[in-house]
Amino acid sequence: MTSAKSTDVQPTGDPLEPVSCGPLPCTGGRLRKLTRRMTSFYEQHLRAIGLKLSQYSVLMNLSTEPQTLLQLADRLEMDRTTLTRSLKPLVDQGWVAEVAGDDARRRLLVLTASGHRFRKQAQQVWCDAQLALETQLGRDFTADLNAQLDRALSQLKPALPEEN
Repeated sequence: MTSAKSTDVQPTGDPLEPVSCGPLPCTGGRLRKLTRRMTSFYEQHLRAIGLKLSQYSVLMNLSTEPQTLLQLADRLEMDRTTLTRSLKPLVDQGWVAEVAGDDARRRLLVLTASGHRFRKQAQQVWCDAQLALETQLGRDFTADLNAQLDRALSQLKPALPEEN
């Protein structure tokens, strides 16, 4: 005889009575595992040009218009410490520059001309990675996954404190 798990549905006989059961498996843990696998997948491709996925994301959110570290962090929904770590190699390579703003205390970031050229190269590598992902998972599945992720992002945002 098998024992029932806390997540097993226990029929009560009354079809209108809600079924009492435990929560589903941890969504956060599964997403973290998926994120690690997804990062590894993309980085197989980006490694050829010396980028990590987090650096690619930063590069794609910079422009020739200066912006503050805080503005960039808000756009990426990334904490400033993690963003600073991702920015350092981009600055070291000369793809991103810090420029003076109207207030010397503000750190303004801008994509350099060489950064703009490199970003075009990185976009092509990312495109190859994206197409490989769509081949691996299926294009329809990938589109559905993106739609579900966008929906979860928009539904979770109001539930978080403003600083998130």
